[in-house]
Amino acid sequence: MRWLFVFLLPCLIFTPLSAQPQNLPQNLPQNLPQNLPQNLLALTIESATKQKIADFKVELADTPEKMSRGLMYRTTLPMDQGMLFVMAPPRIATFWMHNTFVPLDMIFIRLNGEIESIVTREDTLSQERTRSQKPVAYVLEINAGQSAALGIKPGHFIRLQSGRGAGGGS
Repeated sequence: MRWLFVFLLPCLIFTPLSAQPQNLPQNLPQNLPQNLPQNLLALTIESATKQKIADFKVELADTPEKMSRGLMYRTTLPMDQGMLFVMAPPRIATFWMHNTFVPLDMIFIRLNGEIESIVTREDTLSQERTRSQKPVAYVLEINAGQSAALGIKPGHFIRLQSGRGAGGGS
């Protein structure tokens, strides 16, 4: 009888731990990113005359895994946050809204930090692709409509406060 107890006790303890939630779609990854990332960098958008237009806290997507995942599966994005994709080497950037639940502005940025173009994507979960008009070194994603609301436009510059990339830093 004691052997039965020794055998059943681990089964009773570990079986509930291995249960998978049944109500999640099958294609969702097991380790969904948090809505509030911990490692954020300060990013400022400035006019050509260095007048501050807006400040954001951005998550850096600088590895193939981070770039592939992007903002997928997130249900919210704070208005003062975004994601900065590093395109090394600079190239025509192509993005889509697959598994992206938050409408986004995609800000395409040249190597010197100058904003090349801005595309607003309200069509969440879409497979349609958005491309930069020219090779870019960075793409900043923020909530849709923020670029227009804040007056962000091509010809403005981004500056990372950490001193990494995007036209230098302080």
